[in-house]
Amino acid sequence: MTRYLFILRRAGQALVVLLVILIAVFLMLKFVPGDPARQVAGPRASEETVATVREALGLDQPLPVQFGLYLERLVHGDLGATINSGVPVVDLIANAAPVTFSVVALAVAITVLIASGLTGLSTRRPGSTTDRATQFLATVGVGVPSFLMGILLLMLFAVVLGWFPVGGWSRDPLGQLQSAFLPALTLALAVAPVLYASMRSAILGVRRMDYVDAARSVGLRGWSLSRHFEFRNAAIPPVALLTSMASIMLSGAVVVEATFGLPGLGLALVEGARMRDFNVVQGLTLVFALAVLCINVLGDVLLVVLDPRVDL
Repeated sequence: MTRYLFILRRAGQALVVLLVILIAVFLMLKFVPGDPARQVAGPRASEETVATVREALGLDQPLPVQFGLYLERLVHGDLGATINSGVPVVDLIANAAPVTFSVVALAVAITVLIASGLTGLSTRRPGSTTDRATQFLATVGVGVPSFLMGILLLMLFAVVLGWFPVGGWSRDPLGQLQSAFLPALTLALAVAPVLYASMRSAILGVRRMDYVDAARSVGLRGWSLSRHFEFRNAAIPPVALLTSMASIMLSGAVVVEATFGLPGLGLALVEGARMRDFNVVQGLTLVFALAVLCINVLGDVLLVVLDPRVDL
């Protein structure tokens, strides 16, 4: 019962945060330079035309009324249209979101695989040559910037070896996996060393616990000992860290998508900011904020599943 109560309370907190996000995204247009009505009407439009556009958009109303209109449009799935092409922002997000979220999801999976593999090698014999080698690789990986790692991977595996496409996004699932792999690997290599350090520290810490010594005393060894007494208890700090890393990967998608030429949310946000397209920037900012909020809530739920003792 306590577990479900925690989830309900966390969901209530998420609703409060969601309201704050909506207010912040709405007010964003009020503080950025430029006039949204002028952007929609065009630079050569007369003042009368700009005033008509401002009235049509509700920008001449008090802020509370404007916010109510904004929420009403959100409920109906209306985020406005792009200034240049007139394409609905919702359609732009629908086309770009699968690219970004596919890359981030694949990056999370690769991160877990790399960190788990290094942790297994490192914790088998702590202090051994293998342990020191994996720690050295992790230290080197942390020091390489993501954009440089992306360029190196692109040059080696796409240009020289030709194993993966140089850029773009395919229509078939296999081609999409090939297009997403190098960007996802770039994101994963940037954060996997940090997750590895957390996993290694957690497992070595759990092995020093009294209940693990008690399990060994009754004859448990190897996989049985690790599965029943080590992994679940050691997973709590890495899972919390991985939640934060997934949010960081979303922000890193902006750089990675620009490097690999992927038509995702990050590249769309950069282009929207460059073109001063207020609707695109506002809509994509809302999507990124909501994605981070959902990731954090999911991470909290996973922590409760792993450890029922977790409380607010």
